[in-house]
Amino acid sequence: MITKKFFTLITLAIIILSTTPIIPITAQQDVYIVSNNIDVVAKPILEDYFRGYGLFPTFLTPDDMGQISGAKLLIILGGPDAPFGTGALVNRYLDSLEVSFIRQPGQRFTFIKPEIYGYADMVIIIAGADREKTYEEIFSLINGSNVSFENEVQKVAEGRVAIKDLPLVLASISYSTGTIDNIGEINLRLQNYGKGRATNVVVEISRDYYDNFTLQSVEPEMTVEGNKFYVGTIEGGQAIDLKITLKAKQGGIYSGTISYTHEAIETYAKIKDLTTRVP
Repeated sequence: MITKKFFTLITLAIIILSTTPIIPITAQQDVYIVSNNIDVVAKPILEDYFRGYGLFPTFLTPDDMGQISGAKLLIILGGPDAPFGTGALVNRYLDSLEVSFIRQPGQRFTFIKPEIYGYADMVIIIAGADREKTYEEIFSLINGSNVSFENEVQKVAEGRVAIKDLPLVLASISYSTGTIDNIGEINLRLQNYGKGRATNVVVEISRDYYDNFTLQSVEPEMTVEGNKFYVGTIEGGQAIDLKITLKAKQGGIYSGTISYTHEAIETYAKIKDLTTRVP
């Protein structure tokens, strides 16, 4: 058991993961998300979340705040100690007790307040004691942990046509980083948090990893062709747990990736990089 370690990763793939940089705005929007170049790593998942409500937020740096006027919702990512201007901005909205609270080790929280500087009607500060906790809070929000947050987003989206037919698939994974008797496992959960159906879901393990193993079993039973596992359809709200058991052909250190796709994704969405040591 000493050689068997598990890592968990949550990743979001709904259409195409965006990697575009923050750019200046050209027109006023309903939702603005302000972040430094660290916390902007959450940009793809937030874009996909808001897209589900028919909203398309504009991302700005703290230095670009002056471009905002009369928006419905302003979201700031980061806590009072976040660098590159975010911390100073957050300190304008939080009182001393709130600042002390969010600075506690391991703490994360979402502050929802009326916006008092004319940028927007409401401001939401998604903060953590460090960048990891801020990112954890963001994931928690898009997974429905905060009804008040959802209500504020729904208010902004009122009257818009929400994209209800799109699936919103999250994948979590644990796998063996070391084998026992040459046997390793990949445990995967695919959950559709959207209302739309995810059809023709296919999980793929890259050849550079998979070809070093032979497939022992897959649960539940499904069609397997080479390194591709045909999961099928995941209904809105449904979760599917997949267990893949592999046996290494010989000793070595093998690396690759595991990814998945469905009909709403034009390219494979990587779930995780894999590296397994076989004694």
